Amino acid sequence: MRILLVEDDTLLGDALQVGLREQGFAVEWIRDGAAGEAALASDEFTAIVLDLGLPRMSGLELLQRVRNRGDHTPVIILTAREAVDDRVRGLDLGADDYLVKPFAMPELTARVRALLRRSQAHGGPRIAHGP
Repeated sequence: MRILLVEDDTLLGDALQVGLREQGFAVEWIRDGAAGEAALASDEFTAIVLDLGLPRMSGLELLQRVRNRGDHTPVIILTAREAVDDRVRGLDLGADDYLVKPFAMPELTARVRALLRRSQAHGGPRIAHGP
């Protein structure tokens, strides 16, 4: 499963990349919003871990552009912005989850797994054959 990590902080980005890879995810790490948009336009990802305070294009602007073009890739916002208004805005713009820094890596990976379970669940009829 491929994760797009959009995070400009070098130390945090490196730690996130290592932590997600240790959990079995393939990670592409992008350091600014415009490059994140280009990556999403040219490739498919299973989920996006998105910082808000990015150079060249904010995380919220990137999220809005992604949703406006009909991309439903699950998004977890990962940011230091902890105000309720910030969380509500991020979720209303289309984020699936919102995690405030600092955080525990096991919590982030559990949230990614939960997002992926929800995004892969299909509400269609179940067909079984055989025992």
